[in-house]
Amino acid sequence: MRSLLAGFAAGIACASAPPRDPSGCAAPAQRAEVLQVQIGRDRRQAEELAGDLLAQCRKGARMEGLQDRYSDAPPGTILIGPAARVPFRGAALCMHKSECALVRSETAFHVLKRIG
Repeated sequence: MRSLLAGFAAGIACASAPPRDPSGCAAPAQRAEVLQVQIGRDRRQAEELAGDLLAQCRKGARMEGLQDRYSDAPPGTILIGPAARVPFRGAALCMHKSECALVRSETAFHVLKRIG
């Protein structure tokens, strides 16, 4: 359990949106709707691709297209609430609408965009 929490904390530390870290908000939302591109390939290649996709997201690229082309997870939106069991819950609930973030979990990199 301790290593899982450490991995989660390390993943949230990657969540970012200039100039703030969306995982560290004082008043998280009760729910958030996000689009996710999950990349779980070779760690080094996945990290590089995830960084590139985060930059594309921040420049306004369509997440649906990025999901179709790059994601290891099925395309579509994910509704996140306080009890959601996903490694990016903290970041998702603290992100602003249209904000993009990158979260690293134990198994993958998650490029997120909050849409609702």
